[in-house]
Amino acid sequence: EIRAGETLGVAGVAGNGQSELAEVVTGLRRTTAGTILMAGRDVTNRPAGEIARAGVAHVPEDRLATGLIGGMDLSSNAILREYGQPPLAQGPFLNSSSVASFTEKLINRHDVKAPGRWARLRTLSGGNQQKLLLGRELNGAPRLIVAVHPTRGVDIGATEAIHSALREQRTRGAATLLISEDLDELLALSDRIAVMFDGKVMGVLAARGADPEQIGLLMAGVTPEAAAHG
Repeated sequence: EIRAGETLGVAGVAGNGQSELAEVVTGLRRTTAGTILMAGRDVTNRPAGEIARAGVAHVPEDRLATGLIGGMDLSSNAILREYGQPPLAQGPFLNSSSVASFTEKLINRHDVKAPGRWARLRTLSGGNQQKLLLGRELNGAPRLIVAVHPTRGVDIGATEAIHSALREQRTRGAATLLISEDLDELLALSDRIAVMFDGKVMGVLAARGADPEQIGLLMAGVTPEAAAHG
């Protein structure tokens, strides 16, 4: 359960179900059990597009495999989430001036360093690619943000910008599911931390004052009772 205006961090060693959790919540993987409710609405096993329209933003684990298209220009990548909606589209056709304006605003708002909106996405640094992706997903004030390793492979400047953007969204009232293998990042951004092992949540801790050693024990599969006693 994640509340509005809360960041729930998910800690765990890679391969313990974190990626599958994100894919289930965003509609990229079907569930075999359980129910997903979004503000009381059942979105279990709904198509990814429908879940996105319900207000779920997704910063995926691999930006170039799932979130962006390296061979396309920045404008094409910037509108991937909303290309069929006005003012970007007029019926079946794109409105080129609206696309240009939308892309320029996104680039400027998130300080994406690029020669211009016509530049190929693959020519940007990893940090600028990630800022473009994050900016696109945060556009439209999403209710839930699913961010998976949002600062992996980016420099310090981009990391700070991404952290700042996520904090702003929390202040705005968005709920955030933050999946990261960087414990310092989880402790800095999260209100609570859920620890996963072998596909299960071993425990949920308040981030403030959390004991890294206890989190490490939970990540290794130690029961919460045993972890609490070291």
